[in-house]
Amino acid sequence: MARQTKVTFPMDFFGVEELGKAIKKVRTLRGLTQQELAMRTNTSTKFISNVENGKDAAQLGKVLLLVRILDMGTRLVDLRAKERDGT
Repeated sequence: MARQTKVTFPMDFFGVEELGKAIKKVRTLRGLTQQELAMRTNTSTKFISNVENGKDAAQLGKVLLLVRILDMGTRLVDLRAKERDGT
């Protein structure tokens, strides 16, 4: 049996490589194979692999669909606002 990695949210990422790793981590946590995720998002396993490996060629709309299908959510946060607010 594969070892489950604990995932805590929110997950910060600063580039395509970190986002790809996060998507892979959540996909495996949800018990989905690349093929199952590809079927749910009407993409290919090659596309899923490219995203998980941080390839720049991935289409943003499709990547956002992966995030939604995995129930990861999307949220933009103004980090500078926290500094201004003193939090």
